[in-house]
Amino acid sequence: MSSKETAGHLVKAGLARPCPVDVQAITKLIRRAYLDLRTAKRNLDEDQECAYNYAYNAMLRSGLALMFSEGYRPEIKDKHRTVVRFASAVLGDAFQRLTNDYDFMRKKRHQFIYEPDIPCSMIEAFEALKTARAFVDQVAELIRAKSPQREFNFGKE
Repeated sequence: MSSKETAGHLVKAGLARPCPVDVQAITKLIRRAYLDLRTAKRNLDEDQECAYNYAYNAMLRSGLALMFSEGYRPEIKDKHRTVVRFASAVLGDAFQRLTNDYDFMRKKRHQFIYEPDIPCSMIEAFEALKTARAFVDQVAELIRAKSPQREFNFGKE
């Protein structure tokens, strides 16, 4: 997705819709994203695909939190892809590589689900965890910066 795309484009395309900002939902999603990161790390040596999936889930949850913090939520159709596109629009060119990596992870996770013979290496799982950590931290910081009057307790390690 181009960083020139906006939330308005996603709404017009029927992929997102406005919603009230729900601070409790945002906080719960970011907390859960950090828990997913810890779970991914714990599973890294034992089950790389599991670690990869938890790293991806952390990105998805924090991406949803980002959408909610901007007053939007994805529609049912192409929900995961919409979250990636929205994050790319909000984070902009400075974080294009990070959002491109997120989109790659979305596609790879899809392959793990529907093509179960595809392996996940230790390096791939480790890199996914590193990418997810950077993404979740960036989103959490952006949400905090956008609402400095609120005290967010996201439970970061």
